[in-house]
Amino acid sequence: MKKIWYTYDDIHHVIQQLAAKIEASGQQFDAMVAIGGGGFIPARILRSFLNIPIYTVTLAYYDANDKPTDSPQKIQWIEGIAANLQGKNILVVDEVDDSRVTLEYCLNELAQAGISQLGVAVLHEKLKAKKGTLPANLPYFSGITVEDWWINYPWDALDLAAHNSEAANGNHHSEINKKALRR
Repeated sequence: MKKIWYTYDDIHHVIQQLAAKIEASGQQFDAMVAIGGGGFIPARILRSFLNIPIYTVTLAYYDANDKPTDSPQKIQWIEGIAANLQGKNILVVDEVDDSRVTLEYCLNELAQAGISQLGVAVLHEKLKAKKGTLPANLPYFSGITVEDWWINYPWDALDLAAHNSEAANGNHHSEINKKALRR
């Protein structure tokens, strides 16, 4: 599978553009629910632009060998807090819309907790068939649309200098960033 690398600067710039898309939509959100681990950092950066609080959940769809499991599992959930979110517009944030299974699971669980006004924001949306589905008319925002490549995020790097070197050595698709910013 083809691999691409993004730097923290890339991520910050794309999230700034993502925030502009959300604001331009006219859709108002009262809070975010970040899906961990990948959605934590994008949600935190997005908070700088949208100025709304972040709640977190952690779901695991992939095992230790990066293989998908039968269904997502709750690792951390917002039991009790969900009652405080009822009647509010909540933006669910994740780093990538890949199979869409985790997003679908999270949205369904939030809906079962009584939160019905939801939207989704992802840093990357992969161009591929999705296993999961999203509700019709759900506000959906993505920063960059990419092919079905393996995305290497800087927060997953053990050696940030090596990670940034990969991005600088042509394993970074800046043309995709330019296309995303023209949208």
